[in-house]
Amino acid sequence: MTNILVSSEWVKDHLDDDHLIFFDIRSPREYNNGHLPNSVLIPYEKILDFSPNRPFFDIADKATIEQLLGKNGVANDTRIIVYGDNGGSTASRLFWTLLFYGANVKFLDISYSKWTNLGYPVTTEVYSPNETTFIANENHDNFRVNNDYVLSKIKDPQTIILDTRSKEEYQGLIAAGPKAGRIPNSKNFPWEHAIGVDGNIFHTKELSTIFDNYGLSQNKEIICYCQVGERASHTFLALKICGYPDVKIYDRSFADWSNNPNMPIEI
Repeated sequence: MTNILVSSEWVKDHLDDDHLIFFDIRSPREYNNGHLPNSVLIPYEKILDFSPNRPFFDIADKATIEQLLGKNGVANDTRIIVYGDNGGSTASRLFWTLLFYGANVKFLDISYSKWTNLGYPVTTEVYSPNETTFIANENHDNFRVNNDYVLSKIKDPQTIILDTRSKEEYQGLIAAGPKAGRIPNSKNFPWEHAIGVDGNIFHTKELSTIFDNYGLSQNKEIICYCQVGERASHTFLALKICGYPDVKIYDRSFADWSNNPNMPIEI
């Protein structure tokens, strides 16, 4: 999965390629104000499964993703390039969701804001591709895990449970949900430390050094979590970009963990 990013220079020269489509995960207002040519707006809530009976966000099911992609012109031979803004956390979640269901997907290496600052082509025309059929094939890389799996790894010396929330959340000083704290034996890596500078989505040149400084060994399994799975998505991809071979994401994250009375919490 190391071949995740695609350069803005390449994209600029291939905007009109056949079987290539762009997915914009920003807000409808931002999309309507301007977007890459041949881009469709993918509302964030369409890739999630919400329920008033659950405290966490779940991934949308297979049928929902098949319908979403087919409606937006994606067949199984279509190449998708995802882009976003503001650090790229929502775009990161969109990326791995599409990957999980077997789509051919890449990630634009810069934010939309930088794209416009570079003077690259944008449009306000709403792109409406012809509907087609996408058949999902769940990724067998097994990179998505649940709370029971994480619980089984708490005392495993070959596993790092990586909390990508803020230092204050990790230390239990503030809480985004009903309970403060962290998963026992987890290590804190605030997700924004992997965000690139000058509009780049990732610190591509410095990532390996940054992770080394945090003691994140490529010889260990790493499980990323945050509060609802958004920030962890960015760190998950950053680690994969660096070539870490065994990285997983607990996408239900602390919203799920902290609401389960069977799961221990450390403060």
